Amino acid sequence: MKKNYGVVISLLFLFLFGCSSQDNKSNNHSTDDARLEPVEQAYDGCDKLLGSDHGSFKLPEKISKVDFNKVYSLSCNTLKNDDMTNAEKLFKTFYGDDFDESALSTDNGGIVYQAGMNTSAYWGMDIALYSADYEFQENSSGQTYVVGLDEGGITLGGKAIDVTDIDSGLNNYLADFYKDFTINTKEFSVNDTVGRIDFAASLDYENVPFQYSPSAYSRADNENNMSYWTFLQVTGSIGADGKFDFINANAPLNILDKTEKTKMIPFDEAVKILETELAKGSYYEFSNVELMYCCLANQPALDMTEEDNVAKAEQLAEEYNKTPKTFEPMWCFEINGGDGASEGAKEYIKVNALDGEVFVDVS
Repeated sequence: MKKNYGVVISLLFLFLFGCSSQDNKSNNHSTDDARLEPVEQAYDGCDKLLGSDHGSFKLPEKISKVDFNKVYSLSCNTLKNDDMTNAEKLFKTFYGDDFDESALSTDNGGIVYQAGMNTSAYWGMDIALYSADYEFQENSSGQTYVVGLDEGGITLGGKAIDVTDIDSGLNNYLADFYKDFTINTKEFSVNDTVGRIDFAASLDYENVPFQYSPSAYSRADNENNMSYWTFLQVTGSIGADGKFDFINANAPLNILDKTEKTKMIPFDEAVKILETELAKGSYYEFSNVELMYCCLANQPALDMTEEDNVAKAEQLAEEYNKTPKTFEPMWCFEINGGDGASEGAKEYIKVNALDGEVFVDVS
């Protein structure tokens, strides 16, 4: 099976300035012997493996299991939505009784709402909503809880907060924009300093989430083309009163085509593949394993010091968004305490659940 090693590179630097050539390590291995089982047996044998040590890695005691009965190979792109009808409805719903028609205006083909010092906006892609009194403050505790893994409920100011209330609120606001997806909170942190809960949620297709955290790594080839893992997430914060202070949602995917897969590599087979593929002498401790739709995208790097490229950047980005990309289900083994964690990104070792290809996000 094929094994890919990512090289640590800043995505922003790559897109804006290009980069020097990189020596990307990769090895090709046969996947003919990977065991496939019916999709409904994906987690058979999983529980007895949890917490076990396999020489080059250790599995966590608990993982985020996905309750699903279908998986697909998906062809998707991202299209700009020129219809602003739902955007105006969204602003009215978000601000409720405080909505002020005079604060609404159009801008560069999009729609914006001025709420105090904050500007909410929708230009047909990402969504940004801010309450009038929202002010970003770093969470001093720095502790993140994973839904379904960490024990105990959420309390803020002595009041219990139900994660399902966050999910229902997000779906209520954003359903018109994500018709093919449901939104589910994955991680949260309690920020007692300012009295709110910060959260990150996934966009799920028939219960299987798309990768919702950025990967810490990308790769570049000798032609200055970059490869990176795409991610889709909804982030924000909610107060003890149950009101959202802030919501930021990535542009939804447009599903062009899908091919259902009745068989896939089950969890225990993915573990066996890693036993063979991970280098001897290396050791990884995993904090979670989750089945997610993932896509390793490829994009030309632009040298933004050249005036012509600056002028072309917006057009090239739009063309790139329209280009179909393949998303496939992968077993994502999250590396505990990875170097990218402090910057909000994660390090994964991934096993493609359809063909057994392995991706190792280490330098």
